[in-house]
Amino acid sequence: MGCSSSGGGKGRVTPQKVKNNLSSTVVKHLFSTKDENDGKSRSSYEDAEERVIDYIQASGMKCSEDMLKSIRDGKSIDFNAIAPTLNAPTQTEAVARETEMAQNKILYSAKLGENMRRSAYFKTNKRTVKSNIMLEFVTIAMDIKLRGEADFTTTLEDPIKLLKRIEPFMKKSAYKIYMALPGSKILQIECEIDD
Repeated sequence: MGCSSSGGGKGRVTPQKVKNNLSSTVVKHLFSTKDENDGKSRSSYEDAEERVIDYIQASGMKCSEDMLKSIRDGKSIDFNAIAPTLNAPTQTEAVARETEMAQNKILYSAKLGENMRRSAYFKTNKRTVKSNIMLEFVTIAMDIKLRGEADFTTTLEDPIKLLKRIEPFMKKSAYKIYMALPGSKILQIECEIDD
């Protein structure tokens, strides 16, 4: 637990004492899945991941299985890696070879079209799921921090990478505690406590 304090006053104030004496303090969760200022409900990272899965299942998005698999596996499907290949004919006789090649081309074309369709829906679904995560699970303070990241508009467009980036925030509770001290001085203590 790391804490820093600023403000007037003598003596040592431990975060636990302050946390236990909340009658004279205002506690604000900065990095949790919900902040009382933005109306989002607080939950653990695991709960958030399950709620994202529930959202995907209930959303009616097309080809949702690919997004569900990606969330569960913790990495996006690489559609280039699973792209079909055109099989070479195995027949030796010329006419049979041409027939087989024509069939292989038809099959390849169908599989390629399906792969491209899934890839296009996956790209759209990624944007939708990222928006859901940002709206439902990211607090105001976390949003400010994320938007300040250099890769916010690149890497963090991927909802799986976004979930991984916010996971440490969701597993720690950060508090800002303000205490009114005599003489109109304010003591501010910032703490990070592992959940």
